[in-house]
Amino acid sequence: MEFVILAIPYMRRLGERVGRAGSDPNRFQALMANLRTQMTFAESVGYTGFCMTEQHLQVEGIETTTNPLFWDYFVAQHTERMRVGQLGMNLTAVNPIQLAENLAMLDHFTGGRMFAGFTRGNTPRWTGTFGQHIGITATHSDKSEVDRRNRRAFEENWRLVKALWTQEVVSISGEFWQAPPAMDWTFAPTSEWSPGSITSEGTLKEIGIVPRPLQNDPHPPVYAPFSYSMGTAKFWAREGGKMMGMFNESKEEFIPLTLDVCLEEALQHGRIIGPNDMLALGGHLIMGRNPAETQKLYEGFEWLFNFAYNAPPYHVPMGRLWMGSRQQVLDHVGRLNETFGIEEFFLWHHVGWFEQDEEMAMLHEFAEGVIDPLSS
Repeated sequence: MEFVILAIPYMRRLGERVGRAGSDPNRFQALMANLRTQMTFAESVGYTGFCMTEQHLQVEGIETTTNPLFWDYFVAQHTERMRVGQLGMNLTAVNPIQLAENLAMLDHFTGGRMFAGFTRGNTPRWTGTFGQHIGITATHSDKSEVDRRNRRAFEENWRLVKALWTQEVVSISGEFWQAPPAMDWTFAPTSEWSPGSITSEGTLKEIGIVPRPLQNDPHPPVYAPFSYSMGTAKFWAREGGKMMGMFNESKEEFIPLTLDVCLEEALQHGRIIGPNDMLALGGHLIMGRNPAETQKLYEGFEWLFNFAYNAPPYHVPMGRLWMGSRQQVLDHVGRLNETFGIEEFFLWHHVGWFEQDEEMAMLHEFAEGVIDPLSS
C-alpha cells in the first residue's frame, strides 16, 4: 500500500492572535525547518509520498502552500525515495506551457519521483488575481458562465500540457492559448536541426518544451482532488488521471458509484484499469499518543476547519477522519482496502499548527499503528 502525506503548512500556531503571520520571513524559516524534520522522519517510518495544495497571497499564515513545486524540490533534497507532488496545481489561471516545463524539470531533478496534480482553483483572491489576463477566477461548479469558462480553460490547458509532455513538438490552436502564436522565425539552428518547425515562408509552426519529463510511459502520474462532480470524474477517467476523495463514512456509498461510472468511461476510451488506478482515498490525520491528546488535537483541528474551511468562500465539508486508537484506524484503512480495492491513501497533515512534537507524534502513531501492520 501507498501512504502519501498531504502537508498543510501554517505560519501560526493554534491559539496565536498575531496579525499577518504569513508576512514574517522568520516564521517561514521555522516552517521550513519543521517540515524538513517531519518529512525525513516520515520517509524513515514508511510513508511513500509528499504533496501540497496550491495557495498564494495567504498573508494570514493559513495554508501557506505557495508554489508546491519548490516545496516538492525542497523535500526531495532531504529524502531518498519519497515521491513528491501536488493536489494540485491550478490549471486555469497559469501559463500551461511554462507549467509543463516546470513539472518536467522537477521530474528530472527528483530522479522520476514526481507526480503531478491539477485543480480548477477554489480561491478567488489569488485565482482571480493570477487569471485576470484571461478573465479566469475561482468557481463552485455552478454551471454559470464563469464556471464554464474556467472548465474550458482547465480542459484545454491539460491537453496542451499532455501534448507537450508526450510529443517532441506540438501545434495547437485553442480558445486561450496558441502554441505557437503567429510569428516569423529566422534562426539557423532551427533551420538546420528542426526544419519541420518552420514553414517555407519562415513562419514558426510548432514548439516543444525542454526538457520533456523523465517519466514517459506516457507521462508522469497525474492526480486530481475530487468531491462529487461526475463530469470531473469522467474527464479524468478518459484522460488517465487518478482522483483523491476524502468522503466521510456517511458518504461512502458514493465510492462504488463513482468507480462504476469511471471504469466504464475508461473502458469506452480504451483504458482497462482497476479501482486503485482510478481512485485514492484520504482523511485528516488526528492521532494522539493517548485519548486525551487525541481529543485535544481534534478540538484544535475542528475549530480551525470550521473557521477557515467550512466557511466562506469555501464551505468545504470536513470529510473522513483518521482518528482514534491505532487499532480503530487500522481497521478503517483495512476495510476501505478490502471493500473498494483501494491501495493508496492520503493523509491531510498539519505542519506548524500544533506543536512540533505533537505533529511528529501523529506521524509516528499512524506509521506504527497502520503502515507497519499493513506492510508486514
